[in-house]
Amino acid sequence: MGNMVLGIHSNVAGDANDYTTGHAWLTITHDGVTTHYGLWPDAHPNVIDNGDASDIRVGMEASAKAVASRYYRLSDAQARHFNALMKANVTWRYTNTCASWAGEIVDEVVGENVDADDWAGFETPRELGKSILELEAKQPTSIISPKPLKQNPASSLMKHKG
Repeated sequence: MGNMVLGIHSNVAGDANDYTTGHAWLTITHDGVTTHYGLWPDAHPNVIDNGDASDIRVGMEASAKAVASRYYRLSDAQARHFNALMKANVTWRYTNTCASWAGEIVDEVVGENVDADDWAGFETPRELGKSILELEAKQPTSIISPKPLKQNPASSLMKHKG
């Protein structure tokens, strides 16, 4: 499985006026091939209503332009975990949007919190984009230079925060 890179993306960042606009998605790049994953409601005009099947759609964002992106190198175990999560039956809801879903997957797979919380408890692509840009300002990543694996995640839990 080796050499897989997880990406989290938003096509809007903090300055977008309307909190209902924008989109967030995930990518996996493996051996130079990138696959896009997004959460889309059945009612969206760009998708086919698939009833009770998962709202995780593959390939919808292939031509999308991200304004904010962050990349993570995955271990084989993390890659397997990501693949399992993509097979889950996930339903888009106002409380489970493309932005909240993407942020939760990254947190669950690599343990980095990419905050999507906007006002009134809604999680939005613009807030996710803003968080990505803030993380990138501190530690830039790219598809060819993703955030490296933590060598020993257990040891980082032992350090107390000063």
